[in-house]
Amino acid sequence: MKKLFRKKKTTVLIFSLWGAFLLSLLLYANAVAPPTATTGGFGELTCAQSGCHVGTALNAGPGSVAITVPESYSSGENIPVRVRVGDTAPMERWGFELSARTLAGQQAGNLISTDSNSQLLNPANGVQYIGHTALGSRGGVTGGVDFDFQWQAPDVSLGPVVFHAAGNATNNDFSSSGDRVYTSSIEIQPQQLPGNEPAVNDGGVVSNASFAPAPSPVAPGSIAAIFGTNLNDGSIALTTSFGPDNKLIAELAGTEVRFNGVLAPVFFSTPNQLGVQIPVELAGETSASVAVTVNGQASPPRTVQLDSAAPGVFTLTQNGTGAGAILHQDGITPVTPQTPAIPGEIIIIFCTGLGAVTPPLETGLAANFHTVVDPVTVTIGGVDVTPEFAGAAPDFVGLNQVNVRIPPATLTSSSTAITLRVGNKESLQITVAILEEGVELPPDDEDY
Repeated sequence: MKKLFRKKKTTVLIFSLWGAFLLSLLLYANAVAPPTATTGGFGELTCAQSGCHVGTALNAGPGSVAITVPESYSSGENIPVRVRVGDTAPMERWGFELSARTLAGQQAGNLISTDSNSQLLNPANGVQYIGHTALGSRGGVTGGVDFDFQWQAPDVSLGPVVFHAAGNATNNDFSSSGDRVYTSSIEIQPQQLPGNEPAVNDGGVVSNASFAPAPSPVAPGSIAAIFGTNLNDGSIALTTSFGPDNKLIAELAGTEVRFNGVLAPVFFSTPNQLGVQIPVELAGETSASVAVTVNGQASPPRTVQLDSAAPGVFTLTQNGTGAGAILHQDGITPVTPQTPAIPGEIIIIFCTGLGAVTPPLETGLAANFHTVVDPVTVTIGGVDVTPEFAGAAPDFVGLNQVNVRIPPATLTSSSTAITLRVGNKESLQITVAILEEGVELPPDDEDY
């Protein structure tokens, strides 16, 4: 019995020593190279949160990590980058990790190690990382150290680039305790070349249906108009072209548009106005930075307000006012004062900005059968009506349609008021001609 007890104690001791040995190996490995994807940027954890370095709370110590880069970049330029990790004694070993990404979290350019203090790490999810080496951790050095390397910039069309860095200040005892972790980030802008730079007007992004002025929001997935100057190569272009991924193309007449770095499909392109789809990926955001790139030259970013829904009805005047772009229930004949709708008939209202649909639709994909998630109400002549269908218009990108039956008792007029409401978000008022069968308008009606 005693022998068995001694054997158990010996086994426990062996496992304890083995665990300590493995832990020391892990901590030594972290001194050789940091674990990938621990910069703290775009939702990543840091070593302080994952437990590989334990001490004060993240960024709570007396030290810091600082990133030094120029304020702007040009396409393909090799740019020096410095990461400074500093702290007070008794910190005596240093580490860092850095990434360079677009505002959408995608890899931007290439990181380049230029000496033995840094090394490229294994990429993760298509993102490149650079971190310290064992030599670069410089055990025994107090106060802090610098890490110098380079970044090869991408094409300026990618827009702003954000660097995230995490720095470790350790006490050099190869244990996980007593260490401090700091994070920092910095954003740099693409450099503008002299000449006819593209520019988006202040408040120049609006619904392509209602044209409600800023700060009225636009909704992810909807069709928007962008107003500005030098917005393309000087031509006038309209597209229905889809790429090999079955998505509407995102480049037209030399123009690309990005919202928070995400490419937007382009419907039409002129020097002063663009038609685009607001990327679905922006769902949940309240604002976005938009930049237009023409032949590699990016406009200064503008901020556009976003909302989950921003209903707008297309109109025959194409300016958001007057008679709506509405079809009879045959899906072919427009509703006009000359061909009015009648009470009890189903009409088809074309609009955009009704919000999320189910099943979900990816940016740029043409719709099949998708219904709006939030309830839609149509007010016709002051009467609220629940539509028979509200969703994505089949075979179109970003376009919504609402099929609604006109109440039998609706007062007839060549300009009956209509509004759409998604939750508490209401469209601007448009009009529709509704008349009883056999009734003619007076010849002096102003809508003729």
